[in-house]
Amino acid sequence: MKRIIFSFLILLLVSSITYAQEIKGKVSDGAGLPLPGVNVTVSGTDRGTSTDFDGNFILNATLGEQLVFSMIGFESITVPSTSTMAVQMKEETNSLSEVVVIGYGTKKAGSITGSISQVKASDIMKTPAQSAIQAIQGKAAGVNIVTNDEPGANPTIRVRGLGTILGNRDPLYIIDGVEAYSLNGLPPNEIETMDILKDASSLAIYGQKGSNGVVVITTKKGKGKMKITFDSYYGQKFIQQEVAMADPFRYNYYNNSALGSSTYFNSNQPYSTNWLDEITRTGEVSSNHIAVSGGSENASYYFGVTNYKEKGILEGTNFERTNLNSRNEFKLLDSRLKISQNVNVSIVGNTPKPLSAFTNAYKQAPIVPVQFENGRWGVPLRNPDTGMVDINGSDRFNNVGNPVSQLYFHNEKNKNLVLFGSVAAELKIFEELKFNSSFGATYDQSKGYTFTPSREIWLSQNATRGPEDYSAQEPINTLQQRRGDTYNWNWDNYFTFSKLFGKHNVSATLGMSRTTRSVTENLSATRWNVPVQSNYWSLDLSTYNEEVAPGSIISNKRDTPIVSIAYFARVDYEFNDKYLFTASIRREGISAFQDSKKWGMFPAVSAGWVVSNEDFMKNVKFVEYLKFRGGYGEVGNGNSNNALNTVLFASGDSNYAFGPNETINSGSRQAYEVDPNLTWETMSEVDFGLDFKTLNGRLSGSIDVYDRKSSDVILPVQLPRAVAPGRVVVNTGTVSNKGMEAALRWADQINDKLNYWVSGNFSHNKNELRDVKNDFFADLIGGGLGNGQFTKQVVVGEALGSFYVYDVTGFNSDGGFTYSQDRVLAGSYLPTYTYGLSFGANYRNFDFSVDTYGVGGNKLYNGKKAQRFGGENVESAVLDGFWTPSTPNGPNPKPFNEVPIASTYYVEDGSFFRINNITLGYTLPEFFEKIDKVRFYLTATNPFLFTKFTGYSPELSGNGNGDPLGSAGIELDAYPTNKTFLVGLNVSF
Repeated sequence: MKRIIFSFLILLLVSSITYAQEIKGKVSDGAGLPLPGVNVTVSGTDRGTSTDFDGNFILNATLGEQLVFSMIGFESITVPSTSTMAVQMKEETNSLSEVVVIGYGTKKAGSITGSISQVKASDIMKTPAQSAIQAIQGKAAGVNIVTNDEPGANPTIRVRGLGTILGNRDPLYIIDGVEAYSLNGLPPNEIETMDILKDASSLAIYGQKGSNGVVVITTKKGKGKMKITFDSYYGQKFIQQEVAMADPFRYNYYNNSALGSSTYFNSNQPYSTNWLDEITRTGEVSSNHIAVSGGSENASYYFGVTNYKEKGILEGTNFERTNLNSRNEFKLLDSRLKISQNVNVSIVGNTPKPLSAFTNAYKQAPIVPVQFENGRWGVPLRNPDTGMVDINGSDRFNNVGNPVSQLYFHNEKNKNLVLFGSVAAELKIFEELKFNSSFGATYDQSKGYTFTPSREIWLSQNATRGPEDYSAQEPINTLQQRRGDTYNWNWDNYFTFSKLFGKHNVSATLGMSRTTRSVTENLSATRWNVPVQSNYWSLDLSTYNEEVAPGSIISNKRDTPIVSIAYFARVDYEFNDKYLFTASIRREGISAFQDSKKWGMFPAVSAGWVVSNEDFMKNVKFVEYLKFRGGYGEVGNGNSNNALNTVLFASGDSNYAFGPNETINSGSRQAYEVDPNLTWETMSEVDFGLDFKTLNGRLSGSIDVYDRKSSDVILPVQLPRAVAPGRVVVNTGTVSNKGMEAALRWADQINDKLNYWVSGNFSHNKNELRDVKNDFFADLIGGGLGNGQFTKQVVVGEALGSFYVYDVTGFNSDGGFTYSQDRVLAGSYLPTYTYGLSFGANYRNFDFSVDTYGVGGNKLYNGKKAQRFGGENVESAVLDGFWTPSTPNGPNPKPFNEVPIASTYYVEDGSFFRINNITLGYTLPEFFEKIDKVRFYLTATNPFLFTKFTGYSPELSGNGNGDPLGSAGIELDAYPTNKTFLVGLNVSF
């Protein structure tokens, strides 16, 4: 009996010990590095935990029980428990488990309830470009990118349309926690992923900074054993599309017809000049990048150097940028504290030239020489006796400058030093709670000079005059120098709580953020008559330093910094991987507005339903994944061009004479009246979408439909002069953007040697100024051509940036155009739809890919063609069909030599389809164990373009960074799009 009882007690003890067994283990990745944050659960129960910073975990479980290990970005695995476990997880190739960066955190793609597009490094690097934004054109639905091939220029990016006129139009950039308003010169080689937050429910966590979208940049970091990579390419650039101009014979014929004379221009001119050829050259581009990276359990490091050089197609234009990047991460206090550092140094040198040279080359007569035989610059002078172009001629037949001499005399250089970086700390307070603090800053220092040889320019325009004829009161030359610096910083602090309760996954974020921007000072100075030299970085050599009117020598400006303070919170909830919910709120104040209007509240809520995880979908085999999602959010736009609600005084144009000697004194005036109730614009949006995967994961995609409304849009009103002599800006407009987006991808593995993929996206957006509440709304016009004509006006019920011109109704009896009595709307430069298509394949060691891009539904204005005064050249096509008494239905008017009216004649279809990139690569077979990869490739960038637009380029961002009332959509003084052919090399070891 005693034996039975003893045996029974032993059995109970063993059972108790078995049940209460403490299971310990460590989880690592394929490289052997520890994986923190892995969810470890006992299969079929609510018991679970997660790994710490060192990948360690402790869990009470019965020996042999099945443990499930899961983590974003890694394949879930199930293994039986043992007393001491070592688990290795493989990286997940399923896109649903990929990490997506959101505001103040990350999520796996399958848990996203908003609309976010992610572009990876492999897609960015397919299209070599000086800007990563330019490289992703056509690869993200709902993101319209207008490229600019001028060396050093930035493309414009619009996310889901344009919602403002006078406010900021650019997205916010978050680069490893650093807030920025551009890429800060960060080269494409340094970027790991680019997450573009598009809908308001995703953007609301950024408050008044997020109304134009947020681009979150994650840079490359070190991990595992030491790795060295080297990437290099060299290419040559050419104008993608030229415009055929009239040759001397056709030029003479056209202008003689316009003047009603057959002999005004002699048909046998001594000169024949192709001006475009004279000002352009074969451009060159090269890039070299080397990086060293690696890491261990407690530290990681990354250091990269990139040098990018470009010789533009416009004679004399050059651009060079060198980047130094350092990123390190350290783990302390038994890996409970993680400290990271990120520094980027960008050193830029730029030699620009005036883009009006392209317009002058288009307009200057082909019968004018670059230089006359005596070496003097060619000018449009005609000998009345012979009708020939002659240096001694007395008849100047147009007012167009010589574009070659224009480039020759323009001497400008600019230098920039951009430092940006961050220091961040993450402290694990306990298993479910961590605290993050991040400080990021950007310092941009610029300097430059412009040397203008005034006397030489005058002589170039007066070919028969000498230096003795130049006015002694005018400067021989002027030297203008510039210095400027800008400092912005942001400090973010937040707590994150994350807990897995069986099937319930709860995460919460609570924090605050402070940003100070526009700590800016600019200084410029001008001197006369400096010695001619190759280096103009010093003003001390000037011989003319007499005092003159204030403002003409030195100008100094310091901006008032703008400070924003915000408090934010977000809650994420998931149940059983089926039901998803996210809610956030941000309260933010900004110093740009007066006290009663500083603060705003920006809420958001979104939800998702993973239908494919429901029991009733288990038998639906052809659908592997299906998720419906929807959300609503509100964000603001507090970034106007100036402090429109603060009384400022302008100086420089209000000088006055005082005293017996009438000494010039500086004065000031109030530049504009203000509305004390002015506050930020607010964008609210409803978004519905779905994500799916089918056909064994080969076909995946997403569809979004959205309705975005920007209210309290800032617009000018013209009050009675007794109230305000000038225009006053107020919150009075409403802009609507409604649209849909679709993205599809098909990827298949034929066998172990061949795989291929096809992807595409399509976006449609309708932009409209829905209403203006203020009855004093003033006519807001723009799109000036420099000849007294304007082409744009803001009109209620129409898209922003709409062309507002006279309609051509026919011909009069003399062959000239007849026009409508009033101006008519002729479409907007904003496209109503954009699309991209990419495909590629890998066969053995070969890789091949093609990227395309297209837009439609937009109009462009051929401004260079419309900027006529008389005697300019014309396009060859104009002479192929113009009005004559025998051909009254010709498409072009009778030859004329006067300023044309802004009309629909110059409005053209802006649609285009372009092959953005064709790449063929070959990776050498492994030939040395220490070399991981050697790949050679050939790339053609923008090799083919299909468009009806007759100008140089259908991509026209214009001045003012895509200003809808500026030259956006108008080809005037615009840099042509280039096509580039290059060869490259990738090596890693």
